[in-house]
Amino acid sequence: MKNFNIFIRYPFLGFILLLICGCNAIQDVIISEPSSEMDAAPLRVTMIYPSDCVGSAAYCDAFHIGVRTAEEGLGIMLTEANGNENDPIATERLIRDAAQNSELVLTAGYQMGDVLARVAPEFPDVKFAIFDVVLDIPNVASVNYKSNEGSFLVGAIAALKSEGNKIGYIGGVDVPLLREFEAGYIAGIQAINPDAEIAIEYISEDVTGFGQPDRAKELALAQYESGVDVIYVAAGGSGQGVLEAAQEQQKFIIWVDSNGNHLAPGIVLTSMTKEIPTSVQRIIREAVEGSFTAGVRYFGLEEGDVSYAVDEHNQSLLSDDIIATVESLKAKIITDEIVVPSTVSLPRE
Repeated sequence: MKNFNIFIRYPFLGFILLLICGCNAIQDVIISEPSSEMDAAPLRVTMIYPSDCVGSAAYCDAFHIGVRTAEEGLGIMLTEANGNENDPIATERLIRDAAQNSELVLTAGYQMGDVLARVAPEFPDVKFAIFDVVLDIPNVASVNYKSNEGSFLVGAIAALKSEGNKIGYIGGVDVPLLREFEAGYIAGIQAINPDAEIAIEYISEDVTGFGQPDRAKELALAQYESGVDVIYVAAGGSGQGVLEAAQEQQKFIIWVDSNGNHLAPGIVLTSMTKEIPTSVQRIIREAVEGSFTAGVRYFGLEEGDVSYAVDEHNQSLLSDDIIATVESLKAKIITDEIVVPSTVSLPRE
């Protein structure tokens, strides 16, 4: 408080100023001190979802939870907007507008990668973050999860729990990102049962596969009727259709991205979880604190950012022996005794 120090050291000067300027003038001098960090304007953050998906897909809901928690805990000024996965030009315009009004712009999903790659270099002073996409751009934090590691563990659970010899997987879109889920899942199954028959289905070859629950249900029913008793679904909003099929057939489903065990206790065998809310808050906190780090980053089992979910809704389904086996596999992955593949080698029909 430099202004107060002047009056302490030179009280006569303070008295003269009081007579000449009046109390209000001295108050003005004191108020005009440089603002502290606490008085700084809040960080302006925009979260752009790949589509109007909040409330219909566990993936988008996890980001929504993350940014809203950061808004409450870090005092950011938050804006949320929906991209249009069928209109990349409109989505590009949306990201560009966000960059002109925000210090940090976040988005997620492989369908947003090409768009952000075009926009981010135009705004070198704006910080960007994208999740589940590898982008090496100087002002972009590219946050990726070792989903193959988490998928390996739920694949092992599927094989340990299956009463038959046929296990299923349904992906939303046949793209490299979801093939990583498939690859880890297959490896986990084969670590327990090398002879298991694995049914693989993708809903679509484009982004519409994340929004076709009816088609997903049709595929799931066909798998269950063929003898599959556990299906792992990684299909965004289409996962609801697989869940309905599992409930109708009273067979198991494995959820993805967030903990969905509560959706159908006794039917959801487990969930492959990604700590998306934590990762989102980590990036925002870095930006708030001035420690934002661009570049490609990966988080997996070792960091605690992927795992499998056990709680009161599915604990009765997983015996102590199953948990012990899966935890042993987890430890071996962390120490690199097991290296989980990220590409598919299993021939498809």
